[in-house]
Amino acid sequence: MNNRLFNIIVEVVMMVIFIFPQEVFSKESNQKDDTIIITEAQIRQMNVRRITDVLNQVPGVNAGEKSVSIRGSYKVKVLLDGRPINDPTSSHGFVKFDLVSLENVERIEIYRGKGALRYGDDASGGVILIFTKKSKRFNGNIKTYFGEFDTSHYSADLRAGRGSFGVGLSLGYEYTDGYQVNGDKEKKRAGIKLEYMPKGKSELVFSMDYLKDDRGLSGRPEYPTPYARKQSEMYSFAIRAKAFGFNTETFLNDAETKNRDPERGIDNSISVKRFGQDLSTLVGAGKYGKIGCGVALRWGQAEGSRFGTKDEYSISLFGVESLSPKRLPVTFSFGLRGSYYSDFKDTINPEARISYKRNRCSISLNYTRTNNTPSFYQRYDRTSTKDPNPDLDMETADNLSLSLFYEISKQLSCGMSVFYNRITDRIAYVLGDNGVGRYENFGEVSYKGYDISIKWKIIPALFLKTTYTYLEAINEDTGLWMVAKPRHRLYMDLCYRVMDELSIIFNLKYASRQFTRSDNRASVPDRTIGDLRFRYSGLLSGIGIIRGMDLFGEIRNIGDKTYCYGDGWLAPPRTWILGLSLRL
Repeated sequence: MNNRLFNIIVEVVMMVIFIFPQEVFSKESNQKDDTIIITEAQIRQMNVRRITDVLNQVPGVNAGEKSVSIRGSYKVKVLLDGRPINDPTSSHGFVKFDLVSLENVERIEIYRGKGALRYGDDASGGVILIFTKKSKRFNGNIKTYFGEFDTSHYSADLRAGRGSFGVGLSLGYEYTDGYQVNGDKEKKRAGIKLEYMPKGKSELVFSMDYLKDDRGLSGRPEYPTPYARKQSEMYSFAIRAKAFGFNTETFLNDAETKNRDPERGIDNSISVKRFGQDLSTLVGAGKYGKIGCGVALRWGQAEGSRFGTKDEYSISLFGVESLSPKRLPVTFSFGLRGSYYSDFKDTINPEARISYKRNRCSISLNYTRTNNTPSFYQRYDRTSTKDPNPDLDMETADNLSLSLFYEISKQLSCGMSVFYNRITDRIAYVLGDNGVGRYENFGEVSYKGYDISIKWKIIPALFLKTTYTYLEAINEDTGLWMVAKPRHRLYMDLCYRVMDELSIIFNLKYASRQFTRSDNRASVPDRTIGDLRFRYSGLLSGIGIIRGMDLFGEIRNIGDKTYCYGDGWLAPPRTWILGLSLRL
């Protein structure tokens, strides 16, 4: 995007803010200060199966089966009830989305380009918070579906409460033969949640989750790997408490990943433990209100089949102050996070925000700095094509965004954000002359562009939701485009409610050409993919403990288009599923 176009966009945003009639804006909005909140009711209206399908409806967010990016950056911290579910054994922070049962989600908060002040490193793209439902009474969901390629899924999420106590149980199993040779997957998960919530603002919550994923690795079409296998397991524990004005969150993640390919002589394993302890509170500051502050401890330990035990830790202090001058619709917020590291240089990172809200219009300008730490895998693991680099240092990311959100009427709402993200000391894989490389701090990368969202209730039975993202992802040292980053990305849902019980949703996704090599010598063409979803909810209502039964189905890639993802991996052909969901 050239500078002239960028300046025009900024000018248009400012004109809309100060010229558009203020009285046309409605009062309700789930988007404030570049933060997007998605509720349980909104998730149900989307009629989707996975949390990634929910995230992909947010402008600037691109979620896959095991990864998520915000405005081009894959460094996104994802927390489930206060604990991170990013895969600690991976090289780039893959996400264990299978730990999340969508039927058990109460709300999702998405912080685009910010959140590192409170939630720490590895959040240059932003932070996603997922909160599960509370156990106030007996309720839950039992779901099953079947589909092409011998696909089957079974899950149950049950909750019960009495007085101040509550308990939740979650189970899931999924299997598919896959659409490629050696593309089978088998997933198992289990979770339990215990709650104690007396009257007042106190609470004590313990949760434990387990996930096992066993799959074949098909490889790229030009480099098939018909015998490669990958197995991963993760145990996750968390305790969250509130009392006497203090909030405390404790977590422990224990993960292991094994990779085997007898054809290439690969038999590697890596296990990582991550422990975290956060304590936060509000401290009175006289006429300046209250300062939010806290302390965070992180400890990690890794061990692999090709390296010995490695330990690291960090201690962070953070604080933020917000000021709202009287008689002015403006809020100023500024905070600092200082961190001491056992293996890296100490840091002090700021976060600042100015927000304006008058009547029903809001705008915010945000700046934040954060660090992305190299993984144990990048620093210590050795493979047939990678040497370890224990001297690898952190990336530093600076984020700047200008965001506007408003509702023109009850039928039409719009939003727009202009963003700029610059990463220095970028971690990249550098290949040597002998065919073996390693990760190094090499160069700078910039992500800049804008995203737009439109929600339009055309008629009472017809609803349109569209998001568009323009992105420039450039290696500043070479001037080349980053891998798997489309310049244009469009996501559209058109929902038609035939009757109160039946809804049909047509989904359209467009992504422009993406490079599959860092030297930009290979790419995949642009693609337009259509999906269809439906849900019928008028079955078995009020029979015993059953509140209702839903019949749902989905057809993906209706046109049966053959295409590859931006990283060069083959995408699925036309597939379908059909299932039932019991609401208890």
